[in-house]
Amino acid sequence: MEGENNQSGSIICACCGRADAIDGALVDWLRKDSELGLGVCSSCPEWLDAWDRGYRDVRLHPGSDDVRKAGDRPSLELLIQNASLPSFSHVLLEIYDLLSSDTAGAEQIAQLLQTDAALSARTLKLANSAYYASSREIGTVLQALTRIGPFDLWWLLFTTEVKSLFYGIDQSLMDMEKFWRHSLLVACVSRILAEHHRCGESRELFVAGLVHDIGKLLLLQQIPIEYGALLERSAQGESLIELEQTELGFTHADAGGELLERWKLPPNLVLSVRIHHQESAPLTPQNLVAAADSLAHRMDGMERDDEFVDPEQSIIDASERLYRRLVDLVL
Repeated sequence: MEGENNQSGSIICACCGRADAIDGALVDWLRKDSELGLGVCSSCPEWLDAWDRGYRDVRLHPGSDDVRKAGDRPSLELLIQNASLPSFSHVLLEIYDLLSSDTAGAEQIAQLLQTDAALSARTLKLANSAYYASSREIGTVLQALTRIGPFDLWWLLFTTEVKSLFYGIDQSLMDMEKFWRHSLLVACVSRILAEHHRCGESRELFVAGLVHDIGKLLLLQQIPIEYGALLERSAQGESLIELEQTELGFTHADAGGELLERWKLPPNLVLSVRIHHQESAPLTPQNLVAAADSLAHRMDGMERDDEFVDPEQSIIDASERLYRRLVDLVL
């Protein structure tokens, strides 16, 4: 509430860390949340925008004597520990373990899915979508699993789960449709590269490609103002990775790897995300997503030239065909 004096003795400024009474004088609050014990004092009007976008963690702001001094950078460890991390479905993790072991049948996977009403509903919706449409409507999870296929169903549910966890990111900071289109393209290129070069597990690398930039979403969710400013500078031509390293001390690749590790996804998948900006030769399962990301960016800006044959044209064409098949399902 504008200009309100707090009488409770329990509010701290989320920006500067001031308590609600300084030297006996009450602080004038521009915003406050009594339940959290946080607010924005009249000395910190520059943080009103951050507050109104939902930023609440005082421990990550300059001026918090408990953790940071003015001008310090947020630490990734602190961000991960103190932020309200999105919780990933344990059912999907259990199913992924079954898929990786190749020991479970469709019935066991269906039974797991049926323990989660939301996942069951999404499964039936996907199976009856236009993409999988047939003359017979699918009415059970087992039928849906048979129609779509276990792994394809898993990554589709995985994608919808991740999108729901990061729902509500400010569109002025990130064009989410563009984000997911690029993520899917990297996933498709990763799968085709893996199959073409017989390099790594194509299914796992597809998922790694799909979530290679998930660290950006985590940072936008937790520190939207600071990270949004870096994205703006990057859009003007500066290197995002260099900006992140300089201003934050870590990159979105580091943040994404940390999040996926907390979700207990496979170590090889986590590593692919951590190093997806470290492209190198020769191609290995570890650096394949980095190569796919680079090729996908090139494809995004590619102009057709009938007189020029790209040395990777067969991979580009196959990736585009796969992308066109899947894009409506993901978006």
